[in-house]
Amino acid sequence: MLSRTSRITSSLRVKITLLACAASFATALVMSGLAYLRTTEISFNTAIESLAGESRLAALQFRETFRNLGNDATIIAQMPPISGFIRSREHGGVDPDDGSLTAQWEQRLATIFTSVMRTHPSYSQIRYIGIADNGRELVRVNRVAGGFETVAAEELQQKAGESYFQQGAALPPGAVFFSPVTYNREHGQIDSAMIPTVRGIVPVFGPDGELFGMIVINANYETMLAETFRTIELSTDTFIVTQAGDYMEYTAEGTISHLELASNYTRPPPAFLSRLQFSGGEAALVEADSVKYFTELPIDDRFDHASLGIVVSVPRDELMAPVLQTQRQSLVLGAVLILLSSIVTALIANQLTKPLRQMTQEISRARSHLRPIHLPVRDNDEIGELARAFQLMTEGLQENEFKTRSIINSVVDGLIVVDEFGNIDSYNPACERIFGYEPDEMTGRSVAMLLPPQADPASDLPADLSAPGAIRSLIGAGREVTGQRKDGSTFPMDLSVSEILLNNRPLYCGIVRDITERKQVNIMKDEFISTVNHELRTPLTSIHGALGLLKIKTEGRLDDKSAQLLELAHNSCQRLTTLVNDILDLEKIAAGKIEYHKEAVEICGLVGTIVAQNDSMAEARGVTLRRCCGIGATLVRLDQNRFNQALVNLLSNAIRYSPQGGEVTVSAMMSQSDRVRISVADHGPGIPEAFRSKVFDCFAQADSSLTRQEGSSGLGLNITQTLIEAFGGAVSFETEEGQGTVFHLDLPVCSRQEEAA
Repeated sequence: MLSRTSRITSSLRVKITLLACAASFATALVMSGLAYLRTTEISFNTAIESLAGESRLAALQFRETFRNLGNDATIIAQMPPISGFIRSREHGGVDPDDGSLTAQWEQRLATIFTSVMRTHPSYSQIRYIGIADNGRELVRVNRVAGGFETVAAEELQQKAGESYFQQGAALPPGAVFFSPVTYNREHGQIDSAMIPTVRGIVPVFGPDGELFGMIVINANYETMLAETFRTIELSTDTFIVTQAGDYMEYTAEGTISHLELASNYTRPPPAFLSRLQFSGGEAALVEADSVKYFTELPIDDRFDHASLGIVVSVPRDELMAPVLQTQRQSLVLGAVLILLSSIVTALIANQLTKPLRQMTQEISRARSHLRPIHLPVRDNDEIGELARAFQLMTEGLQENEFKTRSIINSVVDGLIVVDEFGNIDSYNPACERIFGYEPDEMTGRSVAMLLPPQADPASDLPADLSAPGAIRSLIGAGREVTGQRKDGSTFPMDLSVSEILLNNRPLYCGIVRDITERKQVNIMKDEFISTVNHELRTPLTSIHGALGLLKIKTEGRLDDKSAQLLELAHNSCQRLTTLVNDILDLEKIAAGKIEYHKEAVEICGLVGTIVAQNDSMAEARGVTLRRCCGIGATLVRLDQNRFNQALVNLLSNAIRYSPQGGEVTVSAMMSQSDRVRISVADHGPGIPEAFRSKVFDCFAQADSSLTRQEGSSGLGLNITQTLIEAFGGAVSFETEEGQGTVFHLDLPVCSRQEEAA
């Protein structure tokens, strides 16, 4: 028997070893292949990105070259001689500011032009061209052999027919225009020197804002590009090209070719030029023997021609040399790892089958000797770990079950679990206290035993809880129902139902709470508030009237201290009366006893009347009320008295919190095609951030000391919101601390049927 077991485990060990080795070899082979492909892709992309970085760096440098050209033209255009020249020309040749003659300003400008050209070897001309006299040049300095030449007045040319002049004349103040690259033109003809020229143009405006002329800097395009190439010191072959097909080449050895213009190539252009697309982006150009990266450099976004292209090129073999070296190293490393993996797998397979052989022998001996099985629970091997895991799992399950039962048994609320037909599955001790039934009396019985017969047709409980879906329809929280105890007495309770799945079997967990005491407390509270308010209302009315009459009778007959005390008593009585009325309104709202007498009302007139009635309250506080209505005769269906109460609440708050001498604005406008918005805006302290979510709560006060001092109960906004919502409207607000608050009342406009009614 043992020999056969040994053969079985040995065979299994060999199979596991062979299978593991085969899987390891196949995995290593596939991973090596994927790594080879991925490495090639990543390395190539990395090389491309490196080219892109060089291309972008070169593009930034060339952009800076053009920016410097534009900056020089802009600086010259803003120098004092430019404006001095204009003033002298407009005042008969003499500058009224300092008496300088036009000729003096011309000489100063020529000096400035010469100074700028000395520092920029690529600048061949700087000109100040006027708009008048067909675009005649006003001042011009040329670069000549060995120095600079200021062109005499009789030799100055008219440039209105040149395309760059027309583009410059259309520029707004502060703008810069770079012309396309062309050969320099003199007297309307291409100059015999055949200098490829780019022009930087900045408009010049007179004191009256009218275009007077322009500053034009001619730069030798070839010289400018060559200077930029020498500044960058690139390590790759680089081309700079234009949309017209002009190009210039810089080699990795540092040589710079002549500028080739598309209109006059002296040698065949590179083939890749025909593949470039100036569309505002970048692109890699992969060729058989080289890899190029193209970056477009926008010089001026307003003009289609104002873009250059930077093309960086390297031989493909040079670019991919590190990739090939990495691939060779990866193949060697992969082969070594496959060999090591096979050896390690064989050793691990032998170790993995060892516990299995021991278990097989133990089971075989146990079967032959009919003795209990003793597994190696104390061993520190796989079987011991497995045994300990089973033991820990069992103990954990028992502990969790004990904790769960303890929690359920100690919960104050009743917990009932029923199936989909309403039959009770479990029942915690709190339910015993609430209903008076023992668990064995209820298990398997219908939950309907705990509810009285549904004599109330308004009840939302299903008539038959055993019907399919009846229990499921009760899912939700906060439902108030009536429960029935074992002795037949009933009581109010709160019921929440949720669904759980146990082995794909739906069960429903109901949590019940006896709310008899809470209901009694609410009733006592409501009765107390009602009694106190009604008992206070009558004497307060008498006291308020008596104090008011006393003020009138004693006016001018009391000393200042007595008059002040009488005024304080009268105001305090008024505040207390308002508080009692607010509490009574709140009580009516909560009980649903408030009545609304709705009718179609012209809203602008009603708002105006209410604002006028409260002018005196505003004047007493030194506040001005302003009304603004822009909706005409628009009708809204509401209760005028209740709307008056809602709007007055907002007005009193706005007046109360407005500073002395402040202003409260009441406006009416259409917020939507079918809704009117009445807004009350003040310039008070605003509502603090932390209090904004509680604005419409009962007795809510942002600053208790201030609101009590001002006579606020904290009920007005809650009542306002309730009243406006009763009219189908909504209340909202906007606020900024230190700036003020705006409350909005949005109400629906009457339909034609409502207007007719």
